[in-house]
Amino acid sequence: MARVSKLLYDNIDVENLFNQWHPDVRNFVLDLNEDCALNIIKNTKESTYDTAKFKEVLNFTNTVKCREILERALTEKNNTNFITTLEERDILYPREIERGFSVKEILESVKNNDYHPILFLELNKKSYIIDGRTRFYCCIFLNVPAKIRTVYDYELLNTCKNT
Repeated sequence: MARVSKLLYDNIDVENLFNQWHPDVRNFVLDLNEDCALNIIKNTKESTYDTAKFKEVLNFTNTVKCREILERALTEKNNTNFITTLEERDILYPREIERGFSVKEILESVKNNDYHPILFLELNKKSYIIDGRTRFYCCIFLNVPAKIRTVYDYELLNTCKNT
């Protein structure tokens, strides 16, 4: 996934943070400064997330159709069928920001551990996925820990609140 710069990915992360559909996240970011949040995201250390705990991510599956797609992905063993399942998801829920990678390329980048970390927000001690659902699906499919960066509500509030 080296075609796009880290800075562009960081900008996509902050854009997705401030344009979340989930009301908890949307309300939380109302009074935050985007440039400050970008700086926090850029400086957040990478860690791993045990994908077996995917059910703890509150906004991973947003609709009944998303839950059906997840169920199919969880039981799928064939790469081609898995890719087709995620392509169906992309048709139903197109990405608002095009990154230029197919699902197949994303799967390969996760296999090679060569992908931008998934962005999580911990808000009120609950985890929300902000950017990287396709990468997260791929980590689950491959049964590997996900590379993530987690930004925390208290840090954003203490540092980035507009006055």
